[in-house]
Amino acid sequence: MKFKKIAAAIMSASLMSTTALAHTNSVGYVGDGNGDITVWYGSWHDGTTFNEAELKVLDSNDAKITQTQFNLLSQDSPAGLISGVNYFGSDGTQLIDYDVNTGGGESYTWQGATFTLAPGDYTFVYIPLQDAESTLCPAGTSGCGPTQDWVPMDEIIRSLSVTLTQGDIDGDANQNGILDVNEVGVGDAAAAASGPTVVSQGSSTVIGYVAASGGVIQIVQRTSTTTMWNNMSDGSIDGLHTMAPVTLDPFEGRIDQTATAQDVVGSTLRNLDFYNIQGIRMNSKYDNGMSGGTTGAVVGGSKELENGVTIMGGFTRLGTSLTGNGDSVDAETTAFAAGIENNGVSLELRRANTDYDVSRTIGDFANTGETAGTDTSARLMYSPETGKVNPVFGYTRGKRTMDGYTETGDVQSARTVASTDEMYGYGTVGLRGDLGLVDFTVMHHTDGVNDISLGLEKDTGDVTWRIEGTRSMTDLGTTNAISAGLVIKF
Repeated sequence: MKFKKIAAAIMSASLMSTTALAHTNSVGYVGDGNGDITVWYGSWHDGTTFNEAELKVLDSNDAKITQTQFNLLSQDSPAGLISGVNYFGSDGTQLIDYDVNTGGGESYTWQGATFTLAPGDYTFVYIPLQDAESTLCPAGTSGCGPTQDWVPMDEIIRSLSVTLTQGDIDGDANQNGILDVNEVGVGDAAAAASGPTVVSQGSSTVIGYVAASGGVIQIVQRTSTTTMWNNMSDGSIDGLHTMAPVTLDPFEGRIDQTATAQDVVGSTLRNLDFYNIQGIRMNSKYDNGMSGGTTGAVVGGSKELENGVTIMGGFTRLGTSLTGNGDSVDAETTAFAAGIENNGVSLELRRANTDYDVSRTIGDFANTGETAGTDTSARLMYSPETGKVNPVFGYTRGKRTMDGYTETGDVQSARTVASTDEMYGYGTVGLRGDLGLVDFTVMHHTDGVNDISLGLEKDTGDVTWRIEGTRSMTDLGTTNAISAGLVIKF
């Protein structure tokens, strides 16, 4: 026998990303003297009890002669396999003598297929499950694939190109006048190359993680990489190798907890009347699965001056708590407002400072974070007195900021979030009605927010008692609020 150059065309599918050790790690052939050649593939797995995959035979023009399933199985190295003559391993770049063992490891189980061939040039190609040419489990078929027992160690071991002589076919590959099966008996090839025997097999698995964030979702890609080896009778290990990584289902989780709380706080402050004394309770439900409530109190008032101008001021403390999807966020807000009003025209300045505490989960991981933000705005409104129902026009210009922060917790999913600085502006149009005991407002804001409120008010002289319900609708969800308090006239 002599080697011929391996055709690049048969290297069709890479099963391993490196030439590190793997499972099917040797190849050889033995003639029986009657025109039949049996091709044997060996695996480092000991005690394997099943066949797998197929063997294809190509002629000198790389045309397929036949393809058949492996149907022979042996726990001992088949008789007639002579290292370097008709039995080989791989060093990742070329076939080498089996007993050189530069890293391919030893074989402990063999599977074979027999062909009737004449002298000539042939290439034997191992066709694993999930290969494009597999008839047992073609590429893309679910529920099947190469097992750890028989997956090839690299592309080199998959292909053996030889020139078969009459001596090879007659069973005397080294042409020394001795039949190969008599020169190397059953088990002799493995015994000559090994020495210590396999006692057991060991393995370890490492899960790798790569996290990426986009929009409101974080995705943690996961891969599982298994390293396997044989524990030998002399205390050493053999066949240490790492399998190609297996892709696992990714972890997915939301990262918009702080943004949701910021939206709730902004919606709350937008509709807040700073110029009275009241208690507030709000319930919010958002399309991203988060929901919760806001509670707080407002202390403020107004005074009409002799020139008809009314000055106003107030202060509020609000606490917001939201949960959903295994996540939570708490926000503590302190806000101040001051304004003037005359003849239906009002100008207000507002400033809010909010501290956020966030906790979120993604798959097996959990992270927490702390940050703070501000919201500063100026609002100009005009509502002329035209009767019981009056139009409302206005414009608000403001700036929101959020400090950057780095999450604590599991490092695989921890995020470093950059600070933000956003200018915003929106117009307001609506109606405000006073029907005596009952009043209402309907507002549309050009940033997509709509508000409806209904109030009951009782004036007793210096004090006006008031209860009000408000529903605020944004692109992200809804907030329902109820407030009760009194207005003190100074």
